Amino acid sequence: MEILQGRDLSGKVAIITGANSGIGFETAKSLALHGACVILACRSPARGEAAVQRILGEWHKAKVEAMTLDLASLQSVQHFAEAFKSKNLPLHILICNAAVFGAPWSLTEDGLESTFQVNHLGHFYLVQLLEDVLRQSSPARVVVVSSESHRFTEINDSSGKLDFSLLSPSKKDYWAMLAYNRSKLCNILFSNELNRRLSPHGVTSNSVHPGNMIYSSIHRNWWLYTLLFTLARPFTKSMQQGAATTVYCATAAELEGLGGMYFNNCCRCLPSQQAQGDATAAALWELSDRLIQERAGSQAK
Repeated sequence: MEILQGRDLSGKVAIITGANSGIGFETAKSLALHGACVILACRSPARGEAAVQRILGEWHKAKVEAMTLDLASLQSVQHFAEAFKSKNLPLHILICNAAVFGAPWSLTEDGLESTFQVNHLGHFYLVQLLEDVLRQSSPARVVVVSSESHRFTEINDSSGKLDFSLLSPSKKDYWAMLAYNRSKLCNILFSNELNRRLSPHGVTSNSVHPGNMIYSSIHRNWWLYTLLFTLARPFTKSMQQGAATTVYCATAAELEGLGGMYFNNCCRCLPSQQAQGDATAAALWELSDRLIQERAGSQAK
């Protein structure tokens, strides 16, 4: 709210994935209370609608709407994009916020490991489907929520080539924390390559680290994560503090036309060496494109 003090976002349209709780909700609320039209893209229609009512409870004139989006289903992503386009709205801000953390191994209906699909590939497909709207709405911004945990992993094999078996591992090779870290590395690489491709068309993309172990429903899959979050609670940021960097990258006037960067605490910083790799970013884009074509029959541009 401090970042947006005095700002009028009237006329701006934003989509935020995973906006019914945590950082996503605080981001949606902050933008909506400053006049933006905000679409809360949520897996659960009931929770999405409850979040809308909470925002309207603070300001009855807020322009907020919940729409169903399940990133674990490429068909759901496609349906969401079609439903949004049918509204004939522009799109100035797209915030890829939704994520799963510490989830047990499972395959999505598209046959991919769920953490990889929800945290990376679902968002990749969403951006492809909305690319034309973003370009028509330029200047437009994409913000991809990553994490400092991206520093503790890699996704290339010993020869330096992208290894798909690390991104969507079998059950015997799966470790939840490692899967999350890899997906967060994918987020930065995706954001950088997206910015390289779309910035000439007025669409910029930046990635962000939101906060240190922010306590929310993201941790509930395993008792050890619950214990870690509880112990770390005195040292963590509040939800609003966690949302601040996302809001900054989505709205700051000084970032107009600037992308391909990684932010922490509203400051630009360098991500890991692998996250800066242009060749890895391009290889991840090509792999993601191929996975989408094979499963959804839609060619990413």
